[in-house]
Amino acid sequence: MNRLSVLAELFREGWRSRRALVLAYLGVTALDIAAVAGFALALRSFVHQALAHHYPGAVPGALVAAVCWSLSTAGVSARTNLVYLLAESTGLELNSRVLALVAGLEDLARLEQPEYADHVDLVRGGGDVIARSAWLSVEVLSALTRLTAVLVVMAFIAPPLLAVAAGLVPALLLSRRGQRHIRGALKRTAPHARLAEHLHHLLTEPAPGMEIRIAGAHETLRARAHGAWTALLTGQERAQWRAAGLSVTGWAVFAAGNTLALLLLVRSVGAGDLAPADVLVLLTLTTTLRTQAEGTMATLRQAADGVHLLESYCYLTRVGSGRTRGSDEPHLPPPSALREGIALRGLSFGYPGSKAPVLRDIDLLLPAGATVALVGEHGAGKTSLVKLLCGLYEPTGGSILVDAVPLGRIPAPAWWAKITAGFQDHARFAFLAREAVGAGELSALDDRERITEALTAGGAREFVSALPAGLETQLGSEFGGEELSGGQWQRLALSRAGMRRAPLLCVLDEPTASLDARSEYELHRRQARLARVTGARHGTVTLMVTHRFSTVRMADLIVVLSRGSIVEQGSHADLMAKDGSYASMYRMQEAGYREKGGR
Repeated sequence: MNRLSVLAELFREGWRSRRALVLAYLGVTALDIAAVAGFALALRSFVHQALAHHYPGAVPGALVAAVCWSLSTAGVSARTNLVYLLAESTGLELNSRVLALVAGLEDLARLEQPEYADHVDLVRGGGDVIARSAWLSVEVLSALTRLTAVLVVMAFIAPPLLAVAAGLVPALLLSRRGQRHIRGALKRTAPHARLAEHLHHLLTEPAPGMEIRIAGAHETLRARAHGAWTALLTGQERAQWRAAGLSVTGWAVFAAGNTLALLLLVRSVGAGDLAPADVLVLLTLTTTLRTQAEGTMATLRQAADGVHLLESYCYLTRVGSGRTRGSDEPHLPPPSALREGIALRGLSFGYPGSKAPVLRDIDLLLPAGATVALVGEHGAGKTSLVKLLCGLYEPTGGSILVDAVPLGRIPAPAWWAKITAGFQDHARFAFLAREAVGAGELSALDDRERITEALTAGGAREFVSALPAGLETQLGSEFGGEELSGGQWQRLALSRAGMRRAPLLCVLDEPTASLDARSEYELHRRQARLARVTGARHGTVTLMVTHRFSTVRMADLIVVLSRGSIVEQGSHADLMAKDGSYASMYRMQEAGYREKGGR
């Protein structure tokens, strides 16, 4: 989507949602343009009649000139208010579209790209600025039309005075060039803006505040934030100075043209080519022309404020409407139940911008109905493999087959609807407790019985029942609600993952990191029972990612990853008998627990 198509869509949206405002704006603009030309002609008639002592004939000219002047003066305020009203209306819709574009990305790798993050940061919450820029572009056209009207009247009275118009051209062009410098600076300094905002959150939010205070890092981070803001402001200040210099140059040329026009006017008066009435009108028009030109410049600057945001919005729309996975082949629906399982064939993956692959030549079958444990050291590639299985990233090599159907041919939203997951880095939904759990299956958001079952499976029923209003309790201290502990938030996340009753893939990626060992063990026992039920009914594959080996023994299949490759796989008994990496890690962790128990 390019700028013109976005502007056209904004105008259409304004016409659909606020038609009366659009008509009012167009009407006021048309009246203002007519008033500018009418004022000059009426003033000329008035002066001619007055100097000829035809006072009755001068009255209509005076009245028309007064009305035109009043309309032009009131039109400025009216158009400004109408532009803001239209911008608020269409800007709200635009902000919603930005959220939809970012949240609707099928490939989350985009969110990790600095260029994409810069564009999101620029356009975030700026829908009204973009919309205002769109309507101000119309205002620029009307301002240019008013200028043209003034010049036409001047040419009708004294053609040589069009020298003033020649001075307007460089003034407008240089002003536009200066705005391009400002837009370029905003793009170049976007990374500094993101860093400054990140540091601001670190220094002002309670969660990181604990570590920062204990580490004594406040001053260091504050200094870095100051440096980021300084780099941001310095880069933009340079552009502002360059734009100011270009603007001054343009206005100097305009002033020279204006001076030349006045000299020509004096010469014409001396030669008797102009009547005194024409002189008065031309002097008034020259002042009006300068005022109109200044207004045009100001409108151009205001419109330019949203142009860089408009470019970022166009970028997001191009990315959001770009190629989705499997778009070259017909899409296929996911199976209603798994019969064979999920197979990985020669799977490889590397993050954008990274030279080293995270996963290499993974060949693995996750049998239908099985509980699979994925273990390995930090950085082995476990979470990356989970992201690929969930369809959140595309593999750089190989394929994933769901009952022999390539995952790439299944539309991402359809596959996500067949997945449930609990992550270590879970979302904390500061909603009602019922909503924080029901969000796992929006169609059951108000199904209290189903939510209660999910709370039981996630080990959260007891503490939720003890909340002041139970399921209707507002969560999150930032909204005046109940603040929960890390373990309680995690239990809610696990309960949320239990809302879907017929998933094909259930992912538990370190979901118990905030729980104590006993709570973790009990939760995994509940999950194991649930996995057996869903596995028997729907062929659900339950994939556990964990560092604690006490729960791994429950799995039907254990897969050991190391440096992006599978080094071992099999049951607990098989891997212990092999006496390889898994057995070594298991005995090491077991010895640690025994040592703690002995103490």
